[in-house]
Amino acid sequence: MTEGEGRSSLRHFDVAAVEAQARAESRNRERVVPLVSLYRWWARRTDAVTGALLDAYAVDHPGRLHVADPFAGGGATALAALRRGHRVYAQDINPWAAGGLRLLLGMPSPREVDVAIHELSRKAPALLADAYATHLSDGTAAQLAHTLRVAVTSCAECGHEQKLFPHALVSLTVRRDCGGDHKPAWLACRRGHLWRADDATHSWPCPTCRELVDPAAGYTAGRRVSCTGCGSERTLAERLSTGARWEPVLVERVAGRRRELGPPTDREKTQAADDSWTPGRTLGAVPADGVETRVLHVHGFRQWEDLYPARQRVLLERLLNAAASSGRPGPGRDAVVLAVTGATEMAGLVSRWDRYYLKSYEGMAGHRFSLTTLAAEPHVWGAGSGRGTIQRRLAALSRSARWWAESPRQPQRHRGRRPTVVCADSRVMDLPDRSVDLVLTDPPYHDDVQYGELSLPLRAWAGLSLQSLDGETVAGVGDPGQYRRLLTEVLREAARVLTRDGHLVLTYANRSPAAWIDCLAALQAAGFRTVGALTVHAENETDAAKRGRRACSRDLVLDLVADAGRRRGPAERLPAWAPPSLLTPGDDERGFLAAVAVHALRVGALEEGWEEDAARTLSSHPFARPAAGSDVDVPLVGDPSWTRSAPA
Repeated sequence: MTEGEGRSSLRHFDVAAVEAQARAESRNRERVVPLVSLYRWWARRTDAVTGALLDAYAVDHPGRLHVADPFAGGGATALAALRRGHRVYAQDINPWAAGGLRLLLGMPSPREVDVAIHELSRKAPALLADAYATHLSDGTAAQLAHTLRVAVTSCAECGHEQKLFPHALVSLTVRRDCGGDHKPAWLACRRGHLWRADDATHSWPCPTCRELVDPAAGYTAGRRVSCTGCGSERTLAERLSTGARWEPVLVERVAGRRRELGPPTDREKTQAADDSWTPGRTLGAVPADGVETRVLHVHGFRQWEDLYPARQRVLLERLLNAAASSGRPGPGRDAVVLAVTGATEMAGLVSRWDRYYLKSYEGMAGHRFSLTTLAAEPHVWGAGSGRGTIQRRLAALSRSARWWAESPRQPQRHRGRRPTVVCADSRVMDLPDRSVDLVLTDPPYHDDVQYGELSLPLRAWAGLSLQSLDGETVAGVGDPGQYRRLLTEVLREAARVLTRDGHLVLTYANRSPAAWIDCLAALQAAGFRTVGALTVHAENETDAAKRGRRACSRDLVLDLVADAGRRRGPAERLPAWAPPSLLTPGDDERGFLAAVAVHALRVGALEEGWEEDAARTLSSHPFARPAAGSDVDVPLVGDPSWTRSAPA
């Protein structure tokens, strides 16, 4: 091993072992690291990868480290560092992230949490009253787990009302992986007639209008819809922007382990009717100029409360008020309030129903605001079925408190040195010069995730500021240089706080050549030099946001030193360390990262013209292009004129 190779701690990183752990964790994160369920964040790194990077760095830098993350977000770095007994400085511009991270790192005792959960659970039945009480078709007492609503709009040309089912197949009655395709299924024709067919494997005539319906048919292709009265065609935005009535068309009833899906009864329609509920809280306006929020705005969602049926809003209000008075004031109560607030991401008019697997996805699934014309309103508390319910969140919170109490963490040995969490623009960190041993971070992923916008409904319910986050390091609209400029300024601040022998270890994933060029250019402009690099499998490629797409499952990890102003000797001019596999193309993603690594390994010595070369090489790579035959069952999100990469 040469002296140049010895500069990078990545040589201590066991890629095969870490990848095995990361795959297991990414498929069941809430079980492996329960704390990640405490508050919603997007694009969290796995604890397996983050912890291994810390351990690798500690080999050459023994003792208690001071670790900083200027893009703290979901808190992966802070949590892994704290569990290893290191000093932690975490900063994020987003108040939702900073508030959630403070609670995560200061997790109260299991007893405090359980007392608050018990008191809220005792109050819940009276608050829910008869909101979801129902019966199975055989008379067994049951609960409504989901209420599926279809958007009903009027044609501007002829006034004809139409149910805007997005697909002919509304829902299987049994999950696909349990043979659901060959079981009864609910189908709809273009005119909006709904009926139960024997199976979803071939076409059926509509019992009402006799139209032959192919279960594979889609009715909103290109985000356009044809009026079944006069034949005129309009965009969904035009149909929805003037207002839609969200009519309950199917309900999922649950009694113990028994589930059934069918049209709502008259009583169930009354339970779901908006005029039966009187919300008392306003949440603020949906911005009309955001990358993601304008999609909601132009489709008729002008206020954040518009995303919720009145029943869901009222019950969330009641339960949040009850949570705020459950247990003693303190971290236990605060954690329960945060768990209840998290349930607001299951907004009942933008949460998409998965017709193949009989579950709903939160309104920000896939790192976008979903826009669907068949939405799923969940049982707010939970009926033993459904994602993101309060009951599930409280169970996860209790499990997290116990996991944290039993975790072999080190902070108890260093009383009085609590982790520092700062909510502020990371271009200025509240740290002295040369005070940090390691900056370990994963920067925001260019324009893939608009964190500030996606957190707005959660911030609205939490009573946090809804102001735009000036300085948020994301690629915006109308300013192509914004991301590079802001990232450069944050990285310069990271260079300021690093000790003379400190390192920046950065993980990054993206399919966009522009994102990589901006990231590498920012690193060089901030005065960093690459001393090591490798790739590691870090994400679950079967996630709903990635499945069926050419999405990223691997991270490129860069180990860098602040090189500005240093006097470099011959040893320091040696090439950066990297495993031979880094530059060896494998599948499409590995080949793409190998092409990126050619330039990433030269950060600090990138020559004029490298950007044009990188743009030409990366843009022509198959991985940078959308996959053929991508999953067609995706939420109706974004404007078709926008062409962005799949979520990182």
